[in-house]
Amino acid sequence: MKTTPVFAALAITLAASGAAMAQEATYEYPQAAVSSTTRAAVQAELQQARANGQLQVGEALVGPTTTFVAQRSREDVRTETRSARASGKLRALNEEAISFAPELARTPAARLVALK
Repeated sequence: MKTTPVFAALAITLAASGAAMAQEATYEYPQAAVSSTTRAAVQAELQQARANGQLQVGEALVGPTTTFVAQRSREDVRTETRSARASGKLRALNEEAISFAPELARTPAARLVALK
């Protein structure tokens, strides 16, 4: 077996990889920021936003917060959950849409019909 073609292919591969990595590194210096708004105008906008309550303090506070008011009592929700569990509606909501068992496989439309 002749090893000359193998060494030739290896030499060509090494030469090509060396040429591909022979690029000069350059550094882009930071450019000065240019603003069309004055510092006084920005501070005035900040004071106006604080006065109107539109200032976003952090990521969690996006807008004005509202308190949650429940429409039903906790006992009503528990009673509804117990009746859904007894009638099988809760199981139909939580089951897999696609199952490996053919007798359990149901389409989402069939589940909605079963709930009604």
